[in-house]
Amino acid sequence: MAYITGTTQAVDFYCEAFNATLKNCFKASDEDDFYVHAEIVINNLTFLALSEKSYYDKEFIHGDNMEFWVTFEDEQSLNKAYDVLKENATIHSALQPCEWCSTIANLTDKYGVRWLLNII
Repeated sequence: MAYITGTTQAVDFYCEAFNATLKNCFKASDEDDFYVHAEIVINNLTFLALSEKSYYDKEFIHGDNMEFWVTFEDEQSLNKAYDVLKENATIHSALQPCEWCSTIANLTDKYGVRWLLNII
């Protein structure tokens, strides 16, 4: 679960990045403009769940709330995800080769979620 601000916009953002769909979306009330729970689904598997952090009586730290490592099967999928996620992101390392894989990138997206993207 990633606890973020801007869940309604984030859902579209992540679905575009990963060519995913949305499932099991819930708002606390009809008047809310955020999700208490929303699932991003790839190939019928829940890949990421989001929840609006302001809904909880807890402090979450931007950038330390979650980190994901995603391994892609092809360069095209990796590049698409990277191109979407890098918008207003903090790039820790751009797409580049490394010792254990052909391509890797490390970034914290505009919602404060950290991503490690790679192809082996």
